[in-house]
Amino acid sequence: KRSTIPLYAQLKELLSERIADGTWQRGEQIPSELALCEELDLSRPTVRQAIAELVNEGLLIIHKGRGTFVASEPERIDLKSYSAFYFSILSARSIADFPLDSIEQVPADLELDRVFGAGSDQGVGYWQINYTLDLDGLPYAACRVHIPIIMFPELGPDLRAGKRMVDITANKYAFLPQKAQSSLIQRPSAREEAQQLDISRGTPILIHNSRLISRSGAICESVMALLRPDMLILSFEGGRS
Repeated sequence: KRSTIPLYAQLKELLSERIADGTWQRGEQIPSELALCEELDLSRPTVRQAIAELVNEGLLIIHKGRGTFVASEPERIDLKSYSAFYFSILSARSIADFPLDSIEQVPADLELDRVFGAGSDQGVGYWQINYTLDLDGLPYAACRVHIPIIMFPELGPDLRAGKRMVDITANKYAFLPQKAQSSLIQRPSAREEAQQLDISRGTPILIHNSRLISRSGAICESVMALLRPDMLILSFEGGRS
């Protein structure tokens, strides 16, 4: 207690160590808040804050009416050949693997025009496409795609009609992705992001952002994907000539 480190942070570290060294096994119920208070001579708010942070980090899980448990190791989805093109609509051979939640026209604005380049002249706006990928009903990726309407004026109706990508992209060779700029960062989830991924607010997520550049040199697609790192394996492939 004489340390300059807050008590809840010290307790959080202690509980993490008990999980790491196997004192508490995966799926095992941990002692109640009251039991931890009595064992360690700590206040209930201190114990509650430490547990809440471990829940947000995915180490603990609360089952209402049952108690707090060490999180079980989840089944992970291997995103094979993960790259900047992975969540792209225009790069897909088929849209069968993209369960589309919504397709709508959105007007040009400063943020989208910045993403696509100030000189892109997208006065007619963009197609905004939202889709969610899940495993047994549990979402692991929430994706939002923007594509300039001026490049693909019939994209929305074509996707709604279930047209094949080979037909949608026919005669659009110059507008198809050839290169990409991409980033992947981790940060705590905001409220809306947490709702989309069915997690607690503040739980760490990965943010995949990519801008796809067409053969003509123009940006043809922007992709943002919210990812659950506790459910995924990102597999990269590469080689050297």
